[in-house]
Amino acid sequence: MTLKQFDLISDVHLDFHVTYGSNQISQERKVKKFVDSLMPDNPSQVLIIAGDLGHYNAQNCMLLESLKRFYADILIVRGNHDLYLISNHQLSKYDHSSLNRWQEMKELAKAINGVHVLEGDSITIAGVTFGGTGMWYDFSYGIKEMNQTYEAMHALWCKWMNDGRMIHGLPKFEEELKLLEQVIDQSDVIVTHVGPDWSKLQARYQSGLTSGFYFFDGSAILTRASGKVWCFGHTHDHYAYEKNGCYLINNALGYPGDNPGAAIRTVDFAAFQSSNCKPPI
Repeated sequence: MTLKQFDLISDVHLDFHVTYGSNQISQERKVKKFVDSLMPDNPSQVLIIAGDLGHYNAQNCMLLESLKRFYADILIVRGNHDLYLISNHQLSKYDHSSLNRWQEMKELAKAINGVHVLEGDSITIAGVTFGGTGMWYDFSYGIKEMNQTYEAMHALWCKWMNDGRMIHGLPKFEEELKLLEQVIDQSDVIVTHVGPDWSKLQARYQSGLTSGFYFFDGSAILTRASGKVWCFGHTHDHYAYEKNGCYLINNALGYPGDNPGAAIRTVDFAAFQSSNCKPPI
């Protein structure tokens, strides 16, 4: 049986919606209520979470466990906030290494039956192949559209963006790109956190040079993505469009107040394929 549809969300930022606490029973109850508020009427078999679960791995696992009530398979990629160390306790626990925190999150997630971490990996479910990785920034928007140097953009990023303060041991763009290259050609659905195309940059992110911190230049890869669906997040927006025959979808939840009424969204993949890759939603 071929998979006909899948569900999508990104930028859950769980601890902004459910305050983190040590009372596990209370936490599980609140997380369950939060998950129930996001669910579509008819959930699909597969859910994609395109990065930024939350700042606490234990709480993130409650989220995944609660979502498993509805989904046979959940696919996740790493977002920038999944690397944040937001307290002295976390700095000590993870030995000042964001990658240690992410490694723990991956192991915890993989221990949940049906949860799959995409990091240069692909998985085929009912005839549809999903592949992806979190991706990272190359500052290309600032370089190409604002005539800045890489060094100037990097300095500005370190000064103004929380990533520069909260992430300890930054991923390398080139390494993330290699992971994406491993899966791009065989995947029907591509998943990243950072998006590959800034042509639809929304007004709220057009704020001078900091606009250069929300996308990477995926123009070369997009020429190989015709007939595919690309799910991403990072900007807390809702939009979908076609470019070079690839259909790109952002369905971010974001922080409270960012997108009132936002919820998990269903993508009609079967309709997309049968209509010669016209928009599936």
